[in-house]
Amino acid sequence: MSDLTIQRIANVLKRQFSELIDMSDWEGQPEDKRHVAFLQRAVAALCIKRLANVEDSAAAAAITDGFGDNGVDAIFFDPVGDSLFIVQSKWSQDGNKPFDAAASKAFVAGVRDLLAPRFDRFNDKVRAKKDQISAALYSDRNIDVVLVTATTAKQPMAAFVRQPIDDLINELNDTIQIARQENFTQSGVYQLITAESNPKKIQLQIALGDWGLIDKPFLSYYGKVNIDDIVGWWNKYNNSLFTQNLRLFYQNSDVNDALRQTLQRSPEHFWYFNNGITVICDSVNRSLAGGTSRVIGMFTCEGASIVNGAQTVGTIGRHGINSDQKDKDEIEIDAWVQVRIISLENCPPDFGREITRAANLQNAVGNREFAAMDPLQHRLAADFALDQRKYAYKQGESEPRGNEGCSIVEATQALGCATSIELAVQVKREIGGIWADTGASPYTDLFNERLTSTHVWRSVLLMRSVDEEIRKLRRSAAPRADMVGVHMHRVILHLVFRDPIVRALHHDAAEENQLLEAARKSSRHWFPLVANYIEENHRDEY
Repeated sequence: MSDLTIQRIANVLKRQFSELIDMSDWEGQPEDKRHVAFLQRAVAALCIKRLANVEDSAAAAAITDGFGDNGVDAIFFDPVGDSLFIVQSKWSQDGNKPFDAAASKAFVAGVRDLLAPRFDRFNDKVRAKKDQISAALYSDRNIDVVLVTATTAKQPMAAFVRQPIDDLINELNDTIQIARQENFTQSGVYQLITAESNPKKIQLQIALGDWGLIDKPFLSYYGKVNIDDIVGWWNKYNNSLFTQNLRLFYQNSDVNDALRQTLQRSPEHFWYFNNGITVICDSVNRSLAGGTSRVIGMFTCEGASIVNGAQTVGTIGRHGINSDQKDKDEIEIDAWVQVRIISLENCPPDFGREITRAANLQNAVGNREFAAMDPLQHRLAADFALDQRKYAYKQGESEPRGNEGCSIVEATQALGCATSIELAVQVKREIGGIWADTGASPYTDLFNERLTSTHVWRSVLLMRSVDEEIRKLRRSAAPRADMVGVHMHRVILHLVFRDPIVRALHHDAAEENQLLEAARKSSRHWFPLVANYIEENHRDEY
């Protein structure tokens, strides 16, 4: 990279953000210093724009750089992608001044204060985003915390400079992964600029086996593609394959785990178990190789994008067929996935977008559907009906309200919290994992033949009463009461279930009102103890 690269970056940043980024706090300062301050802010805005995929104005509004910023130059919460972006940026005019230890430590300290949250340690720009930040911190959903550092220096951060950030990431990801980092040097910032102005079109070569043709009203082909070819796509293009899809590849999910297990254990069954892949492209041409035979056809797709099947492609690309199994088998394993190719060459405007939307509205079969096939769930529903209540265990059923009954979700949450602290955490963070295998623990720890509908119902009522009490306690004087009420409510519920008085009343013959009153009283006992424990032992931890 040369001085010309720095100048190109500066020109693009000025063109995009000169009228949008607030520089009023630099009025009266020397122009050269004001210019560097603008470019530093613009680098942070560029990161937000590209990583969160937002407009220039939204990215510029994310800037918090200024006196009292506590090491944080930009903050943006993306509610669609459930990601909280926190940025520190530096502008190096000569490209030779990377982040130093002081900047790294200041950034980490600022992030800790933000996640605590301690808004009194920040300037007005950060405090103005309090509602946005709180929406992320207090969310019941899994929020991805993304720590971003960006500089126009050529050199990457030294190991000792990056260490505090690495330590914070590891600390936040203790037991559950919620944080990651993005680090951009001059080459990375330049790629953000060029990727924005010239999105690369993919030319995808597809060898389609047993292929067929639909030419009206719009040209499309369908057939099967070998798993090894999909691995080749992924190795060459990675997430660029999904530029027009609603989502990229997610590394961790129940669906991806099931795909991976099939690839490893019985790859020859993959075609039968998988829904397939949809590719749209600007145009498609079939090679003359193979003549009129439909056994194999070679297709060149210009401007290709996979709009359905991102998880299939990503999982195949990352794992492929178990290499040990390949070595042991004497014959080659035939593993295939169904693929359809749709050409947009003669389609109406926005037809590609309509395909993408329609393909992604299809309901995926999740772990809840597997649980619904357990006869025990049907038995519970029948028992609930005898008590004139509803137990909703199938996907798509209306959720009962109040005394009408409860759902399998509430039942799993309550029973999990009653069973162990490990399951209390799992029902909050990844409840679907409990339903994945109805013949094994932890599912059978909760749902077994000894379980009665009365026990389920009373467990749910106890959970509801504790949740109601915690909502009140969130406004109490306990340390960080609001965040404790959001993030620790399932742990508190577990402690309530363990309370000796509650346990003595938690049986089918006990008075319901006595049980619930004991649960509420126990909640009031445990809430401040948990809050004080966290304040004393984990004050700076999210």
